[in-house]
Amino acid sequence: MASVSHLKVSSKYTIMNYLITSFTCFFSFTLVSCSNNDFSDKINIFESASKSDSLSYYFPAILSDTFESRNPEYKDFTQKWYSSSLYSFKEPILYTKTDLHTIYRLLWLRSFHKPVCFTVKEFKGRYFLNTKTLDRQPAFHNDIQVKDLDKTTGKAILDMIQKADRFALIDFNTIKVLTGREWNEIERRLSVHDFWNSSITDPVVGGEISTDGAEWILEGRKNGKYHFIKRHDTKKHIKELGKYLIKLSGLDITKEEIY
Repeated sequence: MASVSHLKVSSKYTIMNYLITSFTCFFSFTLVSCSNNDFSDKINIFESASKSDSLSYYFPAILSDTFESRNPEYKDFTQKWYSSSLYSFKEPILYTKTDLHTIYRLLWLRSFHKPVCFTVKEFKGRYFLNTKTLDRQPAFHNDIQVKDLDKTTGKAILDMIQKADRFALIDFNTIKVLTGREWNEIERRLSVHDFWNSSITDPVVGGEISTDGAEWILEGRKNGKYHFIKRHDTKKHIKELGKYLIKLSGLDITKEEIY
């Protein structure tokens, strides 16, 4: 009898353990499923460019062209340069938005390497990093050169070397969920260097800047406020922020390619 009673008790414990294990597995699966569902549609957290953006400038008019326009084709050179890249990235125009999401976007344009765009965004209490690269720098202005001189009139005969098309393909596009610590580190770096009160451009020392090198363009929108700054071959905080975003993104970029 004692032996039979022991078997009955063991059977009860076995059934109970099975039920507990099954419930635990189901509960865990439910949590994982809900967690996955939270991020299954991450791609829609980041807005895309609209059709009208294709002919628009991505920055306020204060980014006026300071390039000496000996050729009218260079009018608004900088606006066209930055805007063509952001449109090819299928990025939205930030400075005209009115929502209250906090978002930062770093556009990195290098003379000898692919354009890169980092966008970090707070969305419903979560933090995300979208990293993209283009297969090439899109042609953003018509490149017209003097081919010859007309022997009769002496006027220049022009030849179009390159036609503006504002077109390039995205060849890398990934979205990563950031931790609160990583987001806070990004905010800290911006705060330490007083991003929101920084001048749009650094003063040029020793004449005009070189056209080779890299442009770093950082935008921010927070609590309805928009600001942007641009730097050339920077050794200051934008580059350091860029290095941090490269690390977070997992992009395979060598030290020599960061300039």
